[in-house]
Amino acid sequence: MTSIFAHEVRTPLNNLSTGLQLMARNTPDDDPNQELIIQSQEDLNRITHLTESTLDFARPKETKMETVDIAVLLKRLLNRWHPRLARLNVVPQFEVHDENPITNADPRALEQVFSNLIGNALDAMSDKGGILGISIRAIDTRDGRGQIEISISDTGPGIPEDVRIRIFEPFFTTINQQGTGLGLSIAKRIVTRHNGTIEINSVPGGSVFLVNLPACEARHN
Repeated sequence: MTSIFAHEVRTPLNNLSTGLQLMARNTPDDDPNQELIIQSQEDLNRITHLTESTLDFARPKETKMETVDIAVLLKRLLNRWHPRLARLNVVPQFEVHDENPITNADPRALEQVFSNLIGNALDAMSDKGGILGISIRAIDTRDGRGQIEISISDTGPGIPEDVRIRIFEPFFTTINQQGTGLGLSIAKRIVTRHNGTIEINSVPGGSVFLVNLPACEARHN
């Protein structure tokens, strides 16, 4: 039912967006109604994002697995975020401790996971800037299976304990957050679907998301 609802709502939302764009173009820049149009567009964008996130949560996309180099994927993703990093005065620190960190995964799904984690880190540092740390290393579990550990860290204020224990719950959000409350829940679902784990550590002065994914056996040959 949730999936059907989200799908049906998208069409009228698209029509409303088109109408607002036409109104903006046909309204003089100094017209006081421009402010109302801009606010309406922002509210509509938020509803559209919520609808898309709800649709992703209710009906996950089909996973298409292939060999993925995590370092290459994250470097490409970090380049896309560069303009926002510069605007927020956030300095990226990228470290790869082992060569060719290869996993078997859906690259588009992993991009969604790490985009969400990077976005959360930047939101935490949006007031004063800071350092975005991305680290990739190989680890071995107790059963001897190789894993790739990816850490996404920030130098923000940290996350309170009462928020941290609920942070992966669907639709959970904080009062000051403008998101949907679905991003981290979807990220956890994707990581779990890849036989991986995701957790968060946080103290006053920063937070770290740790994602562990199975390493391809070929990596250890």
